[in-house]
Amino acid sequence: MWPFRRKIKQQILTPQQQAGMFIKSVTLPEATPKWYLFSKHDERWDGLTAIHEGYNASSIVYACVEKRAKLIASVPWKAMRRSGEDWEHEPNSPLQQLVDNPNPEQSFYELMYQVSQSMDLMGNAGLTKVTGGAARQPIQMWLLPWQYMRIKPGRERLVDYYEYEEDGLPRIRIQPEEFIQLKMPNPNSRWFGMPVLMAAGRPTDVDRESGIWQKVSLQNRGASDIHVQVPDGTTREQIEQAKDKWKERQSGPANAREPIFTSGDVKNFGQTAVEMDFVQSRQKVWEEISAVFGTPLATLGFTENVNLANAGAMDKMLWQNTIIPQLELLKRQLCHQVAESFGKEWKLVPDLSNVEALQEDFTDKLTNADKLWRMGVPFNEINQKLELGFDDIDGGDSGYLPSGLLPTDMAGMPMDVEPEESVRLHNLAYGMEHK
Repeated sequence: MWPFRRKIKQQILTPQQQAGMFIKSVTLPEATPKWYLFSKHDERWDGLTAIHEGYNASSIVYACVEKRAKLIASVPWKAMRRSGEDWEHEPNSPLQQLVDNPNPEQSFYELMYQVSQSMDLMGNAGLTKVTGGAARQPIQMWLLPWQYMRIKPGRERLVDYYEYEEDGLPRIRIQPEEFIQLKMPNPNSRWFGMPVLMAAGRPTDVDRESGIWQKVSLQNRGASDIHVQVPDGTTREQIEQAKDKWKERQSGPANAREPIFTSGDVKNFGQTAVEMDFVQSRQKVWEEISAVFGTPLATLGFTENVNLANAGAMDKMLWQNTIIPQLELLKRQLCHQVAESFGKEWKLVPDLSNVEALQEDFTDKLTNADKLWRMGVPFNEINQKLELGFDDIDGGDSGYLPSGLLPTDMAGMPMDVEPEESVRLHNLAYGMEHK
């Protein structure tokens, strides 16, 4: 043996460590700059301002937010469990009970109503999970006003913890596993969702200020805009007294358009083109705001150019283009943060079967059913697929070809059969005999 040879101890790496030597990618929390690692609000958006200067101050913003909230909250949700390749509704499951009764004070309708409002105005909705039982599964859900919420970013996971601090109350720290953050996708932040109202911020400001201007204008004007030229030698004090007297006699709706008599030189200023276009300008602002929220003016009650023929089509478009995609976003987040707490085999799905705007006309259903029948699709399958409402019929699990009305599973059968068998097949095809 070589005299200088000696053994060097070397640590044996686990498979995960060995894989880590070859993987050079990083997670999003690992890529977070260190100066971000403190509890914070969304620096680009203030929730209280959105409520006071948007939702409370602009009628069109209120109408858009409420329309979306009412429709989203009206959809019931079902707890589904995987059974082989299929998913089955479990109406008596703990997950369904949580959906039906999220907490002692609210129904799921009220909870989803507030969730929609919060996401539209602040981009996020925060729900605490009250867990119980040996498995520590959620038994209650409570919504906390997001305007009082802060987030502590992390390096191992995106959020280390949440902090809730309402005015005058102690700060409460909430762990991520006890909290549900529903949020809109946001390219501006990795932690906070993007409010829908943010994209309509400027037109909302214009609408709010226009409403204030119009209100003050109505209060201050009693007649057409005028200019009064006072006689030479009139003092400043006399001018102010005349102005006060004018306001007393002419301001307010009761004095609107009352004639005036004065010894001064009075000039009438008629409406300019800009003033005459004021209402039209506000209409354009409303259209811009409603477009951001995905709620056309016609669906909000502006029915000047709407008739019964296209009103239904607009309602259907609202559901297909706005409400259903939003429900899909909520579904994915609720499945990940709520349903999976009960196991990977569970999920939550919105039930759209009773949405009137999405129901096909029964005549259209019959037309489609006839086409499917002529293609050889079995009646029972058509009945189930199109939800015709009929009971299944004997022999309805077989389709029929147009020629001869032979069962499709007999197509291509050799024709060299006995006469008795031919009679039996004939009777079977016309429902005179059961298989």
